[in-house]
Amino acid sequence: MKIVCDNLKTGVVSHPKKGEIILNDAYLALGEYYVTAIMPTGIKKPKQKASVEGSAGKIATAVIAKLRNEIFTSLESLNSAIRKAVKEYNDRPFQKRDGSRSTVFNTQEKAYLRALPSVPYEVCEWSYGHKVGRNSHISFNKGQYSVPSRYIGCKVDVKYNSHLVFVYYNRSEIAGHEILPKGIVNGVRTDESHLPFPLKKNKQAEDLIDAAREIGPNAFELIRRMYDEAKVTEQPTQTVVAILAIADTFMPDILEAACKKSLKQYHMPFYKTVYKAAENLNHQKELEKFKETNKTTGIVRGADYYG
Repeated sequence: MKIVCDNLKTGVVSHPKKGEIILNDAYLALGEYYVTAIMPTGIKKPKQKASVEGSAGKIATAVIAKLRNEIFTSLESLNSAIRKAVKEYNDRPFQKRDGSRSTVFNTQEKAYLRALPSVPYEVCEWSYGHKVGRNSHISFNKGQYSVPSRYIGCKVDVKYNSHLVFVYYNRSEIAGHEILPKGIVNGVRTDESHLPFPLKKNKQAEDLIDAAREIGPNAFELIRRMYDEAKVTEQPTQTVVAILAIADTFMPDILEAACKKSLKQYHMPFYKTVYKAAENLNHQKELEKFKETNKTTGIVRGADYYG
């Protein structure tokens, strides 16, 4: 299907006499979404739109002339009258051949129509320069989205709207996901086919969950959530190992307290959130210990000191 349009400034960036026609990104995306070629008419003296303009003028005349003396008190009644007038116009027999516009549509054109997408087109926004991490995911809008593993280390661009996220490399789409719901922090959208195989497994998930259970209930709850919400079991392993290693940097009780504090703030905390909480708690603990060991009640030298 193709659409021959005017050279509207909001849709056509450039239309030289010779060379490439450049469309607005959003306008081009609209055409691609509905599998439609957008072909601006020629400049100055276009000849591509004569039949279309003529048909539009005839329809407008038929409708306006028929309804010009009527008074409408609501938008619904006006729309109903317009639909009726258009139907009468399309059902009117041709003067020089058999049939009508309605019969031509039903017998010749209708079979070529394509079903519309289930979700209407929505204008997208862009975010540029996202690096693909070693886990074959990019970070975007407080979440992670997978891309094919061959793009690890590359920088990609993200096109998104309120429902979907599309990832592009060199202006070619390489991945698409449903957008994470608002309020979800550190959520993950993973297509298993994007991941490198065999997956690296530092430890089995069961072993890491058992290690978290030994630290405490809050550490266990955090690690459990990470595995429960992962589409691929191995995906959170690297992050889980890093979080459990905080117990080696500080102490297991510090990590447990940090997990408790982080879970109160976020459903799924980042590693940095847990580490920062552990660092602050450790600092407070050391400060209290310092104060406890340096308590004084005054200096008592005794009489011999002054003798």
